Amino acid sequence: MERFEIIQTSDGSYTIKDNVFNETFHSVQGAYNESMHVFFNQGLLLFKNEKSINIFEMGFGTGLNALLTLINKPESQIIYYETIDMFPLPNGIFENLTNQFSDNKIKSFLKKILDIPWNKTIFITDNFIIRKICADIVTYKFDCLIDLIYFDPFSFKSQPELWSEGVFKKLYNALKPNGYLVTYACNRFAKNNLINVGFEIERLKGAINKKHMLRAKKQQQNN
Repeated sequence: MERFEIIQTSDGSYTIKDNVFNETFHSVQGAYNESMHVFFNQGLLLFKNEKSINIFEMGFGTGLNALLTLINKPESQIIYYETIDMFPLPNGIFENLTNQFSDNKIKSFLKKILDIPWNKTIFITDNFIIRKICADIVTYKFDCLIDLIYFDPFSFKSQPELWSEGVFKKLYNALKPNGYLVTYACNRFAKNNLINVGFEIERLKGAINKKHMLRAKKQQQNN
């Protein structure tokens, strides 16, 4: 059995199943719709009036979250997009991922995002700069403060270490005051650990077939 398997989800978009972890990168009920709901509607839209923002994505995966950020952000907004993945997908699977889009411009953007080398900072457009990092979040050192975190690793069931208090504390410290973290999950372990490191959390309507998701805010600290 191949480790990685491409699956067409219910909204026509693609996701990948990792047969080692027995997890899909996005919901089989709709990868596109899930990403738009969790990361765009409940995350990026909070910053729609900002001239420039820094985004950090935990779990690059198929590149879908980066692509949807690029094609849906305000045209003039400048985004620095940093994303980390310890186990990147093999290059051979990328061409098939681009075939899910009929629009040649979108297909070209996704191909660029997937093909750029790891650990280098690349301009996809004049206003969208991306750095893909192949590293372990536990040992990674941030070199800039972040406005918005897309927290999108595999589930707590598969990778509990990524939902730990230590990881959330590191992300909390990397955020600017009034920065946000958004994630598709709403399990008790995640909620408690986010609160324990200082986040103020909101439980929001989840994507598609999920009841809830979480949005966490780093409050402005008073002097």
